[in-house]
Amino acid sequence: MSTATLGEIVDYLDRYLRIAEVPDEAGAVNGLQVENGGVIGGIIAAVDASQQTIDGAIAARAHLAAPPLVLVHHGLFWDGNIAVTGRRYRRLSALMAADSALYAAHIPLDVHPEVGNNAVLADKLGLVDRQPFDLYKGVTIGIQGVLPGSVSREELASRLDNLL
Repeated sequence: MSTATLGEIVDYLDRYLRIAEVPDEAGAVNGLQVENGGVIGGIIAAVDASQQTIDGAIAARAHLAAPPLVLVHHGLFWDGNIAVTGRRYRRLSALMAADSALYAAHIPLDVHPEVGNNAVLADKLGLVDRQPFDLYKGVTIGIQGVLPGSVSREELASRLDNLL
């Protein structure tokens, strides 16, 4: 089993996802949200930094050489500078007790041309003639395209159901 430093991974993710360049909502806090002792044994990816996600990542530690980095789309901090109580306390204390780090990327992940949810879904659907769909604070977001061949509404719904 191998390990990497938290700094190396965060530097890479910050550059790859263009964290400093892509605008987001004020409360999104993209990037490293919770650091650890500096060594990472694996990455656990999830949509939300829920208690279930955090508990699952901590349980996965048994199979890793060092604590995991939890990489999420929706991070811990959306509601501003508030007290660390209740579920916020439980989530933070669980991460820190397990020496696990947490990294969040919201809009920077949405708009990423390779691994963003829009790009991946467009790939999986086989869209051709792709074009940007809209702008978010001056940054292209969303993808529109054409499904190859004739596809009924029911077939598209079935494809989406299987993919999602």
